Amino acid sequence: MTGTPHKYHPALFFLIAYAATWACWFAAAYFSNHGGSGELLGLLMVAGLCGPLVAALIMFWRAKSPELWRDYKDRLFSLRRIDIRTLPIILFLVPAVICVAIGISLLFGKSPDQFTIRLGAVFLTVQGLVGLFLAPAFEEAGWRGYGMDSLRSRYTLFIATLWFALLWAIWHIPLFFLAGFYHNSLLSSGLYTANFFIAVLAMAFIVNGLFYRNNRSIVACFLFHLSANVALSYIPAEQFTKCIVTVLLLAVAAVIVVADRDRFFHEPWAGPV
Repeated sequence: MTGTPHKYHPALFFLIAYAATWACWFAAAYFSNHGGSGELLGLLMVAGLCGPLVAALIMFWRAKSPELWRDYKDRLFSLRRIDIRTLPIILFLVPAVICVAIGISLLFGKSPDQFTIRLGAVFLTVQGLVGLFLAPAFEEAGWRGYGMDSLRSRYTLFIATLWFALLWAIWHIPLFFLAGFYHNSLLSSGLYTANFFIAVLAMAFIVNGLFYRNNRSIVACFLFHLSANVALSYIPAEQFTKCIVTVLLLAVAAVIVVADRDRFFHEPWAGPV
């Protein structure tokens, strides 16, 4: 593509993403504590998931750039961008790390039942399947569609990822107030709550490393995010084990940063023009 580099607006993007998501998720949190129906909560949750995608679409609409739209659509659907050598990492990294963490947890007396694959009724419900696919689809279409590029235009990839990890973690905050939701259960322990936010940091570095290694492929990030969601949902690792998972993911993230240090510490990126 040729022309003038596009000027990204990360502050506006994240403001829109937060507003769209938090309006729905805080409403869901309120109704979950005041007798709201399951159908209403489900609709609000799905609507909130659309926040990053809605923000990206608004930013692309404001840009009025056919080149940016073409670049976005290609990254959103094309498989040609994916480096096939990264597929094992994309598809199997998180499941493998969880299995290793469970093995380590056995040394601390934790249950071997964690190796049981939980393919119960939830997996077979439409709601369960929709949740698994929509969360990574809507998030990655927004975060990797516009959000990361916007941060990358201002900072090195390393600093941009630190900012993204912070913003991504804060984006989840309403879920901690939603009665009966997974994040709400983490509030029973300060360690488990902290572990969630540290895990977000590790995942941010891993997924961003894959994103730019795969020529900014949103498909690659969606597949990685989906694999992580499936593994975390259906391998019944205990919270103690998930703390071990986080330590292992931090180690993987460190290896990725060191191995790809030229990319992570290079000057800010102007983006497609």
